[in-house]
Amino acid sequence: MRPRQPFLVTGTIGLLLIPFEGAVSAQETVSAQETVPIHAQETVPNPARERVLITARETVSISPDKRPTWMGDGVPDSVWMLVEESWTTDDEDLKLEILERAETHARAAIEGHSDDVARRFAVVVVLAGRIEIEGGRTQVRTASEVHRQLEAILELDPQHARARHVLGRLYAAIRRANWFTRWVATNLLGGGELKEATWEAAEEHLSFAEQQVPEVSGHHLQLAALYADTDRLELALQEVEHVFPWPVVSPSERSVWDEALEVKEEWKRKLIRAAERELGCRSVGPNRVGRRRRVACE
Repeated sequence: MRPRQPFLVTGTIGLLLIPFEGAVSAQETVSAQETVPIHAQETVPNPARERVLITARETVSISPDKRPTWMGDGVPDSVWMLVEESWTTDDEDLKLEILERAETHARAAIEGHSDDVARRFAVVVVLAGRIEIEGGRTQVRTASEVHRQLEAILELDPQHARARHVLGRLYAAIRRANWFTRWVATNLLGGGELKEATWEAAEEHLSFAEQQVPEVSGHHLQLAALYADTDRLELALQEVEHVFPWPVVSPSERSVWDEALEVKEEWKRKLIRAAERELGCRSVGPNRVGRRRRVACE
């Protein structure tokens, strides 16, 4: 299973943002002041995991004084709070409506400030959040616009770690698609800019962001997911452990924790089964949910 964050975790992309003068207050733009409980389901007893869950059971709320780590300096409150609100619902229509409101604020903030990297990045974050919800030609066009915006940001600031993280995530999402989907997107649906996506480029950008801004837990999760997708499960397990020392202060960070716990268990099971195959082991007896598998080895 792959991380499920906006375009950034489940399949394609989703992300961040930037107080501009004249911005409306958070109370006027966001109706998400209620407390959102963190939840993570256990599947197997694990002392280290228990410590993580105890910490993660704290509650998180969307509040101007609890700015998530993915948000860089300069992101308007009205934008990042709406993006975080979109994380509190599974209703795609509602999520898209919230992101459209966020996009209105983000584009208003960039007017007359085209060289302001933070404000440009705010637009990228909102568009990235839409990619996972949209489909077909609209999705490809949005992804292409994200790519163009990221290139403009990196031309102004080549060391912008958060922008490089989104670019690496975009490349990884493209590589995860099957060859036919990738060909249709890049040749028929207007996504020609996406042809340069490679696993190597994705890893370079994700690694840079993870090293430069390690306090963003999603940077560790996405790099771990890339390691897993390129057959480096041991490295993926090492990297995903870097998620857990960081506090959870927002709905998006809660999602990262939940996903990290889930994929960690999946990757461990895959490693165990790979080792069993090398030893000539096989499952014996009936499979029962919630019980240990019985194996016999040669």
